[in-house]
Amino acid sequence: MSAGADQEEQEEQEEEEAIEEPDEDPPPEEPQAEIPAEQLDAASGNLAQSLVTLGFVAFDGQGTDNTSAGVLVSEELRRHFRRDAYVGIHDPEQGITFLGRVVEGPFHSPHEIGPDSAISRTTLLHPDRTQFRPSYYASGTIEILGEVTESETVLPTSTRPRPYSQAFIYPRDRLRRMLGLEGDMRLGTLLGYDGVMVEADSTSKGFLPRNVGIFGTVGSGKSNTTQVLMEEALRANWAVVVIDVEGEYVRMNEPNDEPHLKELLERQFPDRQPRRVPDFRVYVPSAGMSDASDPVAFKVPIADVPVDIIANIMDLTEAQIRMWNTITDRADRARPQRSSRWGTLGGPTGPARERPYTLSDLIDGVTEGDNGVFPLLGKVQTTEKITASTLKSKLFNLGHSEMLDWNPTRSIPYLNVDELLVPQRLSVFDVSETSDTARNIAIAFLLQALFERVIAVPRGEELAPGRPRPPVLLVIEEVHTFVSRANAGRMRAVLDQLQVISRRGRKRWMGLALVSQQPGHVPEELFELANTRFIHQLKSAGNLAPVRATTGGVHEALWSTVPALGQGQCLLTGSIFRNPVFVQMRPARSRRMHTT
Repeated sequence: MSAGADQEEQEEQEEEEAIEEPDEDPPPEEPQAEIPAEQLDAASGNLAQSLVTLGFVAFDGQGTDNTSAGVLVSEELRRHFRRDAYVGIHDPEQGITFLGRVVEGPFHSPHEIGPDSAISRTTLLHPDRTQFRPSYYASGTIEILGEVTESETVLPTSTRPRPYSQAFIYPRDRLRRMLGLEGDMRLGTLLGYDGVMVEADSTSKGFLPRNVGIFGTVGSGKSNTTQVLMEEALRANWAVVVIDVEGEYVRMNEPNDEPHLKELLERQFPDRQPRRVPDFRVYVPSAGMSDASDPVAFKVPIADVPVDIIANIMDLTEAQIRMWNTITDRADRARPQRSSRWGTLGGPTGPARERPYTLSDLIDGVTEGDNGVFPLLGKVQTTEKITASTLKSKLFNLGHSEMLDWNPTRSIPYLNVDELLVPQRLSVFDVSETSDTARNIAIAFLLQALFERVIAVPRGEELAPGRPRPPVLLVIEEVHTFVSRANAGRMRAVLDQLQVISRRGRKRWMGLALVSQQPGHVPEELFELANTRFIHQLKSAGNLAPVRATTGGVHEALWSTVPALGQGQCLLTGSIFRNPVFVQMRPARSRRMHTT
């Protein structure tokens, strides 16, 4: 390796390591304004009057852990007991008020007799024949979320509530601030709390610049969540690009016309009425089809797709890889040196840009001439002729995807990546009616091209006069069909590409949203990229297990709820939220082709 290459690699490594450091020294914390004592007393009095007692903390039994407390609820109060209810726990002995959430129960036990006694069984089996019915109480488990301060913020705790501490239903009007659910991106409502909005802050790097994972089975509301995320990103002046493998999002330029969803938006989300996406474009490979009203056909320059990724897609042998590297290197010698190690898109990305070679050039380069010479190989041995013939056949198959630049696609324009980087513009790549090869090339190219432009042009600087570069969200639907556990070894270069983008993109306000209905097929490396997760219903143990194993900070009892979640309900986790929360996602404002 040359000294220049060593220096470039070292600079690249230093830049990646620097990303883990803050962009700049954080501003000093402003002292919080002192709340007058009379206001605190008045607030405490109002809170005390609004409290509904639930029960009392029980003695610890088997299976107790540091994050939970048992609670006993009397017959008179058990009607208030439900899972997912947020409760306060006042511990006078320690002088602490805790915030908690009911995660197990209610379980019911009789007072006077044993639950397995003959009398208990008789009263249950023949309630119409017995005059005596034992009274019973409820019990359950509360997850301790933290200590509540006087200013009603929640801090981590190193203790647990003592027995006899009073548990009360926490007022809903105080939950949003305590749970960290305030922001400008409206996602839905807190499950079980109509009117308690769940929002995120579009200016925080703890949310969208971090990568998102959206998981859920068919019909769970996964696609609606993806659409809501796109709508909120657009509203916050992001540019959004989506790889649409099912053709679901090609009508987002129309408002949501489902009557029951329109009614729900009007009733619960009056500031999120049905609305089309105004700046909307659909791109489709030249060989594909789309239900969009006016799709734009496009092709990809093979010279701007990393050669190792194309080799992965063609599934080349070692001998073919060596020949592939030879012909691309020789064809590429006319290319100017790039500052980026990816080696693509160092200049304009429009159709007028000169490429060093096309797919047709490479095919011609491994075609033997009348004099026995191959244009990009020279004279070769017999065994190499066989390799050249096989490679040429694979290049032809690659061309039949009609995704690349060769003679049959001469009239199809190149994709201009800068056209995707417009604030509030949604660009949908409809690959629902195209081959796996075309889809894989499109995704690999978009990852590469968008990342190159994000690196070259910092957020806010101009891509063109009067056009500042916005933050970018790239959504990959059904990511397991692109890179799966089964083909992870063969698609190693793509996984490496995703990891580099994940690591370096956040600082430059480029985020990935990885969507899958089969998370059991998603490689472990991709789970590591998804910092924020929307986890919808997952019934299969094979799909739930990898999500559960790679999602931290979730109380064990909550996972039993995930298989029973209803449509549109999800478990939302992420660093921007103080604790994982269950959310009823709002309906999308724009139209989706399939609503199941």
